[in-house]
Amino acid sequence: MFDQYQDWLHVYLPVRPNDATGWIKASDVTVGQPLDYQIKVSLADKKLTLIKDGVVQFEEPAAIGTDENPTPTGTFYYTDPLDLATQPGTAYGVFAIGLSGHSNTLSEFAGGDGQIAVHGTNDPGTIGTPVSHGCVRVNNDVIMKLSTLPLGTPVVIT
Repeated sequence: MFDQYQDWLHVYLPVRPNDATGWIKASDVTVGQPLDYQIKVSLADKKLTLIKDGVVQFEEPAAIGTDENPTPTGTFYYTDPLDLATQPGTAYGVFAIGLSGHSNTLSEFAGGDGQIAVHGTNDPGTIGTPVSHGCVRVNNDVIMKLSTLPLGTPVVIT
C-alpha cells in the first residue's frame, strides 16, 4: 500500500511506532503488482480471515493477546517467514510469519524486539482465546496455508 506524490512514494515502515510511514523516492524502488491477498484479524471475534480478490477464502478461529499484552491493531504486512517444521514442539507451531508490527507493551520478547507474528501452535486448545503475548496464533494447518502467501501480504488487525 502506498500513495504517490510526484516522484515520491508514501509507504508503511516496519518500525516502531506501529503504522509509521515515510516517503521514499520512486526511482529507488521497483513497485510490483498489487497483491491479490489480504488477511483480516478481528480481535473481538478472535477470527482470522483470508481474502483473495475481495472474496473470503476461509475464516478460522485465532488466539490473540491477553489484556496485559494485547495484540496491536493497525495495518501490517508479512516481513519474515520462518519455517519451523524441523523443530517440532515449539510454541510457534510449524511456521511463523513475522509482521511489520510490534507489541505496544513489550519492547523485547524471546530475544527479539517485540515484533508480532502470525504463527502456528503446539497447544491447539488455546485457539480462540486471549493467551498470547500479542501474536496471532492459528492451528498449524492454517499457518501452512498462510505460509504460501508472498512477502508484503497485508494483515489488517481490528
